[in-house]
Amino acid sequence: MRLRVQPGPPPFLIASTKTRCNRNQTPYNVSMKNATAIVITILVLSGASFAGDRPATIDEFFAPGARTRVIAHRGFSSRAPENTLAAIHEAIAIGADMAEIDVTLSSDDATVVIHDESLQRTTNGSGPVSQFTLAELKDLDAGSWFGPRFAGERIPTLDEVLMTVDGKILLNIEIKSEAVERGIAGRVVETIHRHEMKDQVVISSFSPTALVQVHSLAPQVTTAVLYNQELQQGLDAVDIVDSLGASVFNIKRTRLTSQMMDRCMAHEIPVGIYTINKKRHMRQMIKKGVAAIFTDHPDRLIEVLRRKSPPVPVPILTPANATP
Repeated sequence: MRLRVQPGPPPFLIASTKTRCNRNQTPYNVSMKNATAIVITILVLSGASFAGDRPATIDEFFAPGARTRVIAHRGFSSRAPENTLAAIHEAIAIGADMAEIDVTLSSDDATVVIHDESLQRTTNGSGPVSQFTLAELKDLDAGSWFGPRFAGERIPTLDEVLMTVDGKILLNIEIKSEAVERGIAGRVVETIHRHEMKDQVVISSFSPTALVQVHSLAPQVTTAVLYNQELQQGLDAVDIVDSLGASVFNIKRTRLTSQMMDRCMAHEIPVGIYTINKKRHMRQMIKKGVAAIFTDHPDRLIEVLRRKSPPVPVPILTPANATP
């Protein structure tokens, strides 16, 4: 990954602030329940072995020549409620290289992890997140909407997520634009410094203001542009990244052009693509040479990547009712 440059005034900054087993066919007459358990065990073991080359730092993550990296979008959000510690734990277990989360501010300026400006979709509350204190947000159920076994899952703070991921998985922190004017960039940077995790995180945002603020406060922290079509359409991808002092260019698959990809590759700017859940699209992006893919189904992306690599041995599992 190339060195970051000191940002100049971006031309668009003024406009900004704003994822069958037939019993008669099994050799030991394994029950459906046991067969399913075996499949799940194999998947977990497979993910664990894939995680054997999980990068430990951001520099390793974006190392030239590295395989396409797996970013679990809002955690393993097809297996657990998005932006919760449960989803982060699932991303770690499956072997993803990085987990992505969204952060905004509560009414008392706590940095909380939630995607939407309002509470309705992912909690049992309603109304804007910014109108509730941290204590009030912590009283909400952020898991039941996804499934009964996640009942009681809470909205986490950035502190809680950093403690969860430290040394286990890298983290992409997306700063939500609505909190930028309230100073969230400084709070995120302070939290990262307090946990001494600057080499384990990437900060991204659709807000150019947020990226400029982060770079000014902590130039050693890696930042990633989230391509903002409204502000940046028609501008050169390299110029966008350079003007914000960023290192990475993240963009939606359908908005990536060949020219953008060629320009970024020529200037050693890693390209991340969001959010891809179909295997054929994953294969297309891997072929293009993208550095990372955001997905709600990191297990699918891991499977695609494993098929492109030498097989990793999977332990032979003895069916439950078989005689050793």
